[in-house]
Amino acid sequence: MRVYRYNPDTISAFSREWSDAPGTHPIGILAHLPLTHEGAVALFNGELDTARPNLKLICRPHQRAAALYFWFIHLPKGHGGGLALVMEKMTSAKNKDLPIFCKAANEKAKAFFEKMGFRMGATFERLHSRTLMSCEMPDPAAGRKPYDNYIPGAQAGTKKPSVTVVHSLDDLLKCIAIRGAAYVEERGIPYQEDVDGNDYSATHLLGYVGDEPAGCIRLRYFGDFIKLERLAVLPRCRGGLAMSLVRAAIAFGQDKGYQRFYGQAAAPVLKLWKHFGFTQREGNGLSYLTDEVYYEMDLVTDRAMLPLHVNAGAAVLVRPEGQWDRRGPLEALTPNPWVSLSSSFVELDSGWPVPTEAQSADPAVPDKALGSATADQWIPGVSPTTMYPDRDIPGCVNPFYGESPTCGPDSWPPLIYGRKPGLNC
Repeated sequence: MRVYRYNPDTISAFSREWSDAPGTHPIGILAHLPLTHEGAVALFNGELDTARPNLKLICRPHQRAAALYFWFIHLPKGHGGGLALVMEKMTSAKNKDLPIFCKAANEKAKAFFEKMGFRMGATFERLHSRTLMSCEMPDPAAGRKPYDNYIPGAQAGTKKPSVTVVHSLDDLLKCIAIRGAAYVEERGIPYQEDVDGNDYSATHLLGYVGDEPAGCIRLRYFGDFIKLERLAVLPRCRGGLAMSLVRAAIAFGQDKGYQRFYGQAAAPVLKLWKHFGFTQREGNGLSYLTDEVYYEMDLVTDRAMLPLHVNAGAAVLVRPEGQWDRRGPLEALTPNPWVSLSSSFVELDSGWPVPTEAQSADPAVPDKALGSATADQWIPGVSPTTMYPDRDIPGCVNPFYGESPTCGPDSWPPLIYGRKPGLNC
């Protein structure tokens, strides 16, 4: 309680009902210590008394910690899924990318922490510990397509490359600015050759280094092939992003159903294109308004496992470009959130997996989603979603991903992203 009064954010209580529901009572707690830099050092050199921690080593609510220490967890057996409900705190802007440590008091606790993603051994700056356990938060872009793995802010301050499909005029202007700074300036290409009138009939991929827009590539469609062009990366951000952009462009084209790709590469970058299997056509190449010589390049790829298809499903084909495997904004407005989303899929001989006949929501689980009879109680967020941790992510025991180890049909109430009057949920 002394720590709680100093920083109330350190303790979270678990309950099966809303906090203001009649008869609600907590069934467990998770306590963590947001450590200052001095506190993290004290943890590693043994000077932090975890039974009675010095408050000077703990951050106030408004401060960003140097490390997080899982201090105390109490949950009845079978309720481990409740940890997923507070893990958002560990990925908030204030806590993002912070190292997380804990100590296992016994083998049972060690096994429990390992299921949460912790591993024995920890490092902080130049300090090492064999008795502490450490955990890395999952990559929010894990599993995404190479042309859809940029998440704003997720890699801020890093040098990690990522790519997204251009969906707005603002992003298109970023591409044109990057081309002007890298492609036009370095190669001495006239402005009219670069801004050729084809930007509005093409797909653009925008590459990032950390959270900085730094590269781009353009895709244009011709019958049974795609032309890859206008690859550009800012000089200060080179070192891998060009590879990510070409890889993403090929994957994007394959998912659209294309197998053949064509490009024109200048001599200095021939090696890059050949790395991806492009073959150089015979001849002396060609030049346009400059002395630069370009060589025609061809690539024929294997057919994608599940390319988009006319029967891929209505829900899939109205989603934003490059986000066909994720729920689109229009689906948040459907009366039944399970239609085309949680229903089973059937694989076509040639095409995207398509939903089977629409299924009704599980009658055993109360429907509190937007569009239900109680929808007027909810104030939606940008993309309101209903998720049942124990049903939507089967087989996962890692609480970071929202699953109860028991996987019972009613292990935890649904997580509903939005706001209800009187509740901050």
